[in-house]
Amino acid sequence: MPHDIIAAASQFTTFGIFVRLGMACMAGGLVGIERDARNKGAGIKTHVLVCVGSALCMLVGQYVYLQIPGSADITRIGSSVVSGVGFLGVGTIISTENRGVRGLTTAAGLWACACIGLAAGAGFIAGVLVAMLYVMFTLLVLRYFDKALNRLSRDFDLYVEIDENHNVKHFLHELRRMDVSYTNVRFTKSAAPGDGPIVMLSCQSDRVAQRDSVVESLRDLEYVRYLEDF
Repeated sequence: MPHDIIAAASQFTTFGIFVRLGMACMAGGLVGIERDARNKGAGIKTHVLVCVGSALCMLVGQYVYLQIPGSADITRIGSSVVSGVGFLGVGTIISTENRGVRGLTTAAGLWACACIGLAAGAGFIAGVLVAMLYVMFTLLVLRYFDKALNRLSRDFDLYVEIDENHNVKHFLHELRRMDVSYTNVRFTKSAAPGDGPIVMLSCQSDRVAQRDSVVESLRDLEYVRYLEDF
């Protein structure tokens, strides 16, 4: 049965088109569900629309080519989709003052969904299934590996809200006491009236896997109102 469906998808028939768009919908939906579960900017609806739209673009190119042989390059529309979806991905990338850049994974996921959609539209179902497997493996499994590497890194950034100005020097002294060097120190005023300064800095610990202990110790300081590492 699965072999019959894959064989049907390779044919440019009504059922084949139904299978191709269905595969695109399923692939985009799986990626979108993972993004929705993590409360990201682009969720299931966005990913499904990108994937199905990309598949339809490839079908349109194939349709024109079959209707008027030699009148169109069926890959031209697909290449435009790969380039054009980048603008949609940019909309999911957010630069924030305290967390740097966010949304890169979602943007990359949208681009991957567009490529999978093109494969579905071309009837390359085996490519859709394999690519979908690797994309989900990346999102669901490799994120733990990424987090582990991040925690083992000696380099990290801090966003710190301190209660009063004179306590900034005590905070920096505490970093030196814990054998943590720092650079790119930036100070800003809190938007809330009466709140102390905000300090952002890049840190490097002398020992691997010291990051968690350093961050927890800094959070326990009485003059630190809020601290986040990234």
